[in-house]
Amino acid sequence: MPYPIHSKPRGAKPSLHFCDASSGSVRLARESPRQAPEVSEEEEALRSLRHEEAIQELLRRRFLRTTEQYLKGELGDVDTPRTRR
Repeated sequence: MPYPIHSKPRGAKPSLHFCDASSGSVRLARESPRQAPEVSEEEEALRSLRHEEAIQELLRRRFLRTTEQYLKGELGDVDTPRTRR
């Protein structure tokens, strides 16, 4: 399936759009990232801590969900490696 590619400079931020040839809808769009505003060391440390907390919360929820599936017998044979779908 062909995908036309449109690239445009939008001011100081170039953009790139991959469109579906049949429908013309945008399937993938990419713009240059914005420059991050200047932040203090304290704000940067706080942002880093929040990021770590979010990762820990995600891992905790994943562990609890896997444990629930195991206890309900939804995981099947645990010794057999799973394949991706």
